[in-house]
Parts: sequence; C-alpha cells; structure tokens
Amino acid sequence: MELLDVYDENGNITGKTVVRGDKNAKFDVGEHIAVGIIVIENSKHQFLIQKTSKQKDGLYAFTGGHIDHGETPISTIKREVLEEIGIDISNDNVEELGHIVYGIPLRFMFYLKKDIDINDVKLQKDEVDSVSYMSIDEINRLEENGEMRDSHVVVFKKIMDLKRL
Repeated sequence: MELLDVYDENGNITGKTVVRGDKNAKFDVGEHIAVGIIVIENSKHQFLIQKTSKQKDGLYAFTGGHIDHGETPISTIKREVLEEIGIDISNDNVEELGHIVYGIPLRFMFYLKKDIDINDVKLQKDEVDSVSYMSIDEINRLEENGEMRDSHVVVFKKIMDLKRL
C-alpha cells in the first residue's frame, strides 16, 4: 500500500495522507496529491519525451510521477528518472521551478539541461514504451493530435515560459 502526502495549494504538506489509487479518497477544497514532472533539454534545443506504455495510456509525456509519503519533490523526480529511464541525475543541477495546480494533483515542475544518449536509456517497460528527443514543433503537433497528456502540455508550456525557451 503506497501512501501519498496531501498538499495545500501553496505546495505545503498538510499532514494528511491518502492511499494511492483510492477512488474514495476525500479532499477538502484546496487539497491535492502531488506529482513531479521534469523537462530535460539537450544542447540541440530538443526535449526528452517518452511514449508511455499501453497500460499507462500510450500517450506521450515527460518523465515524472507521484510524490510518495515522506519524499520531497526533488528526490521524487530523481527517483522517477532513474526508475523510468535508467538515468542517474542525482548529481546534476536540476532546477525546481515551482508548482501549478491542474486537477487534483499539484504538479511540481523541474528542468534539466543535459545531453542524454538515447542508447544509455534503460526503459521501465511497464511504464515506458520508448523515449526520443523532440523539438518544440514536434511536441506542439503531439498536443494538436491529442497524443500527449494534457497536464504535461500545461507543464511544458509553463516551463518554456519560465525559462524563456
């Protein structure tokens, strides 16, 4: 049984927890579970994007996941990158760019400038089918075609704005 901390709209832990996946979990106004999402950009101004497994929804997304009870957002994103694509970013300069509210999950946003060789990626097959680098135009086409998770589009656009990319 995985527990998730409940956050307020300011990104603070409330002290409450819920069981991950509990469809009957009750949230008061302004309460959220939290996820972390990272946008990784290479030196060619392309972004590492993954096609999620069919079990997950088969859509394109950036790497990320739920923040477990007792975890920090930054430790979560480092864990998720290692788990999902087999890349250790624990010593990299990952930038935390705040959070946005989009539905029940509060989304903590991260950015990393790093050249990752696709051949070094080791996929967590039950979560990720493939990874590739894409340009902003290619990501916009995924959005237009409904092939990318809406929440990840929102996070990507916010990060692009914050980073002025």
